[in-house]
This record gives sequence, C-alpha cells and structure tokens, in this order.
Amino acid sequence: MANRTEIMQRVTEIVGEVLGIPDLKLTDESTARDVQGWDSLTHVQIIIAVESEYGFTFSFSEAAQLENVGQFVDAIYQKTQGA
Repeated sequence: MANRTEIMQRVTEIVGEVLGIPDLKLTDESTARDVQGWDSLTHVQIIIAVESEYGFTFSFSEAAQLENVGQFVDAIYQKTQGA
C-alpha cells in the first residue's frame, strides 16, 4: 500500500497527465482554481483516472466534499488503507 507522500506524487502525475502539464507542482492547499485548465470536465477525468489507478470509486457526495488536493490525497489514502 502506498503512503501519503507516494499518493501525492501519483496524484500530481495523474493531474499533470490529464491537463498536459508534465512538470506540474501541487501542494495540499492547491485547488482546481489554482491550476490552468483544471475545469469541471478535467475534474471528472482526474477523478476517473485516480479511481482506475487505485481500484475504487468515490461517491458523488465524497467527491463533492473535496476542497483541495490535500483532502483528495487524504481520501485516497483512507480508501487504500481500508478505512
């Protein structure tokens, strides 16, 4: 199982791949508003890519509650830990 740092690195890679930004840098505080090209359509693509990568799905309410990248990473970590 991946640790939180590894998940953050992979999420950054996935978001960069979806947005076509290979050298993207994200922090826990980053939001979609902070990243050029991260709109509602690419947001869905990012969620789907992460779900595919980690083998689970987010409910609509879970996804809607995520306010920044740090919360997204924490949610992935919790789901991959079986919590």
